[in-house]
Amino acid sequence: MMEKRQFRIKKRFGILIFILLIIAIILYIIAFRSSLFDVKKIDVYGTKTIDKDDIIKMSGIATGSNIFKINKSVVIKSIMKDPYVKDVSVNILYPSKVEIKIDERKVVAQLNYKNKYLYIDTDCVAVDLGDYNDKLPLIKGINIEKFEIGSNVSKISNNKDIAKLLPLIYNKNIYKAITVNGSKITLETKSGINIVLENVDDLSYYIKFSEKILDDLEKKGYYSGNVLIVSDGNPVYMP
Repeated sequence: MMEKRQFRIKKRFGILIFILLIIAIILYIIAFRSSLFDVKKIDVYGTKTIDKDDIIKMSGIATGSNIFKINKSVVIKSIMKDPYVKDVSVNILYPSKVEIKIDERKVVAQLNYKNKYLYIDTDCVAVDLGDYNDKLPLIKGINIEKFEIGSNVSKISNNKDIAKLLPLIYNKNIYKAITVNGSKITLETKSGINIVLENVDDLSYYIKFSEKILDDLEKKGYYSGNVLIVSDGNPVYMP
């Protein structure tokens, strides 16, 4: 009696294992052998400078590849090799879609290096070496002898005033050059008026204040002279 019961238990257990094996095989076929989980769409968001097709190439993900074979950490590491990429995230949307979100570096200024120009972002990182870009202000008074693309430029980041200033002037397209002379920073504008800041603590406030003054002067027909601010004092316009 006991032996028959044990036999029935073993038989049921064997049938259960067989069923589970069949289910596992079916799931494997659906997941890895059918086209249901093939990548059909790759969306890239956040790019301005980098071409979306280049991001897809760097990711190593191809349409038609199996979505379960995507290694997110490998994809992220590969894309992060591009110096224009500050951060990246990868979302896998089953069964067949991949989203790649890019946070690009914000190139804000350039430094002369031999016969080329080093592009610097708002985090003081060297992003690229290229020709002169008339859309980027040229930083004068800081000379660099060596750098590494994708890494922090110490002579920029160690200058606290410049490090604070760069994010404040990003994408404004009104500055032609930034001259550094000790504690004095001179911002040459494209209109011809200079903003001179010396021993200023609250750069954010005085940059905004100076730009309002600059706009007012231009409306009144002034296109030369200096707006001088010393030690957080009141701005003085000197024609």
